[in-house]
Amino acid sequence: MASIYLVRHGQASFGAANYDQLSPLGERQCRLLGEWWRARGFQAGRLLCGPMHRHRQSFDNFAAGYGQAVVAADVPGLAEFDHENVIEVHRPEFADKAAMVKFIAEHPTPRQAFHEFFTQAMTRWHSGGLDHEYNESWPDFRRRVVDAFREIQREGGDVMVFTSGGAIAVILQELLGLDNHRCFALNGTIANSSVTRILYRADEVSLHSFNSTAHLEVHDEPALITYR
Repeated sequence: MASIYLVRHGQASFGAANYDQLSPLGERQCRLLGEWWRARGFQAGRLLCGPMHRHRQSFDNFAAGYGQAVVAADVPGLAEFDHENVIEVHRPEFADKAAMVKFIAEHPTPRQAFHEFFTQAMTRWHSGGLDHEYNESWPDFRRRVVDAFREIQREGGDVMVFTSGGAIAVILQELLGLDNHRCFALNGTIANSSVTRILYRADEVSLHSFNSTAHLEVHDEPALITYR
């Protein structure tokens, strides 16, 4: 059976004007993945990359750590959903990013504040009946990600894919028959630069391992493992 390795991008710039940019820690996470991959003699196989800047940066840093001249093709269908639009439809005042940052900073527990309103925004997006209010509805997002995944399967062979947590969660939702609530919960557990391995052949697809951060854990630095 062949393998599809789904790699979540490294830590991005949460709270900054441009989220779609790896932090220095995110760059390091992906370089460490490349070094770990090389040290174990793993072959990267076919390399694919979602179209976000953070996806490409994650691949570039992986390649630097891997130490070989490798090239990744873009897969537009593996773009992450527009989380800013999902938030702004639910809380229009947060179209002003400074207002959102201020709201979070002034809360006694900033991470909890963000988690609460983001969960509410995602639940609204998933709920149906309001799809016309979004730049991309939840069903449309699911459809394009699953279509992209099926095309990767059709092309065959071992594949390494750099994408985002939302896309990975949707692929697992499709494979495991999860409802939307469980899909969203799963998304929140996917660590930056983690690797999820799927085994497949023409008539079978199965989850082999989920959310591995072995390449970070070997360094015994808890701060290397992040989720935002």
